[in-house]
Amino acid sequence: MAKSGEKIVKDYIESKGLHAEKIPKASTKSVDFAVYSAGELVFYLEEKTIEPHPMAWKNVNTVYNAIGKHIYEATKQFKSTNSGREVPNVLALINRDPARSIDDLFTTLIGYVITPRGRMQRIDVMKKLEKEEPVIDLFLWFDQNQLAGHILDEDHTSYEAKLTEVLGLEQTDGDEWY
Repeated sequence: MAKSGEKIVKDYIESKGLHAEKIPKASTKSVDFAVYSAGELVFYLEEKTIEPHPMAWKNVNTVYNAIGKHIYEATKQFKSTNSGREVPNVLALINRDPARSIDDLFTTLIGYVITPRGRMQRIDVMKKLEKEEPVIDLFLWFDQNQLAGHILDEDHTSYEAKLTEVLGLEQTDGDEWY
């Protein structure tokens, strides 16, 4: 499904007047695209596709681990491609699971979920990410083929204006998360 996800993301990027250039696969991990505006590199972009997964409340980690693993893998790819952080890093998640929404991304980023019995449960995969320096500046969430929302990383606000401008995203006032 990666190819169809990459096409969705590339079409979205190009609809914004940007050029998404596929980065050839190499021996080291790299992201999918370098994105340009008027010939200038504006950000790197990685696409990950979330496939449908059955809900199992006995182990809520299965619901969020797929998202967390994609974030963890993308973090490694961004570090390999853009270690100096010269430009922002954008992760596009293509959601193919009708039972998931951008709320699941938000929950995963927080690292905890509330179980049906009202208990807070740690999302296991996020423990690994706590040790990593945050390198993803913007998360784009696509439900099927449409952008459904975005989450900007508060730790790297220097890129917020640039990303919202080039992608035509609505800037938040701090009270909203997407």
